[in-house]
Amino acid sequence: LAVGRISRDPSLDLGHRLDYVILQEECETPRALVRFVDFGKLSSAFIGPLNPGFCEVAAYLGENWNKAIFSWMCINYKLDSTIHHNAFARTLPSPTQILLTIMKYFKWAHIGIIASSEDIWMYTARESATALRNHGLPVVIVTSVHKGEKGIEDTWNKIKEVNNIKIILLCMHSVLIGGQEQADLLTKALEMGLADGRYVFVPYDTLLYSLPYQNNSFSVFDNDSKLREAYDAVLTITLESGGRTFYDAFREAKESGEIIRDLEATQVSPLFGTIYDAIYFMAMAMDSARRKGVRASGANIAEHTKNFSFPGFSHQVETDSCGKGLNNYVILDTDGHGNQLFPTHLLDMSSGSVLSLGQAIHFPNEIPPKPDSSCWFDPDVLCAEG
Repeated sequence: LAVGRISRDPSLDLGHRLDYVILQEECETPRALVRFVDFGKLSSAFIGPLNPGFCEVAAYLGENWNKAIFSWMCINYKLDSTIHHNAFARTLPSPTQILLTIMKYFKWAHIGIIASSEDIWMYTARESATALRNHGLPVVIVTSVHKGEKGIEDTWNKIKEVNNIKIILLCMHSVLIGGQEQADLLTKALEMGLADGRYVFVPYDTLLYSLPYQNNSFSVFDNDSKLREAYDAVLTITLESGGRTFYDAFREAKESGEIIRDLEATQVSPLFGTIYDAIYFMAMAMDSARRKGVRASGANIAEHTKNFSFPGFSHQVETDSCGKGLNNYVILDTDGHGNQLFPTHLLDMSSGSVLSLGQAIHFPNEIPPKPDSSCWFDPDVLCAEG
């Protein structure tokens, strides 16, 4: 869909006919890296990788091959150094930056991370922990979920042994788009009395796409009162899409005949929109480099991602003068009873500020986790215990 629209876009002059090849990424990180090495001859630029475990190596390879790498999934903060990684560009703001901004706003510094046992999510958890610790924040535990009810119970028992945790980051597929593991984890937390407001659970993967919440009810809550109650302790952070949701944009593309697959919008992961935007993002960079008369090398394309503004799949995509994404994010909350999510706060990435939208967060027992000392968020002050 993206490649078709790019080829028909009169505002873009790429100097090349754009085509794509889907490179199948292995699930296990070492094998994925070996496969990636083989991809060097297959394409001129890369959208990916999906596994943050080998992002840094992929960035070095891209530089060596003189091919740009555009990624929304890479976490490693070292990749933001254009001196060391000049062929790498982010198509979304860094997930760590979003988390940091929100943690600072609520003064929740102590964080625990639970990952699915899949390789991609374990590496996501480790890289997130490293990035947050690099900002001086106490990531007090990083663990993965073991299989079965007993495995989930053991995971929560490990969490319970650690003091001061305010946020628990859940690195796995969101229950809102079919993540059964997250559903089981949250339900068990409720049964063990851990969804009582002492922790705020934050799903990681909704940071990577625009979850359609306006006028949308989530059927996963309809016949599951336990999950509905447990989700009251969850704050869902996702890309703000404005007035037009991912589902609206998908239906429009279907009605116009551009998408011919017999799929309803609700059967498609909103990550579709993120990938579409990443491909368009790359085309905009190619166009920008060409207009400035620059040779289309990997470093030159990655360099020309500044001061963008273009219509993405369901929302406007913008970057600042440094090439950083200016997409806004919203914090979504439930009322603990219904099957809908409501926006409570807007994260304005242009100013790095969090704005209340007038709807209070509904915490279990109406008590939020206690704030941590503000010294955790001051880079010039050393935090002592207590």
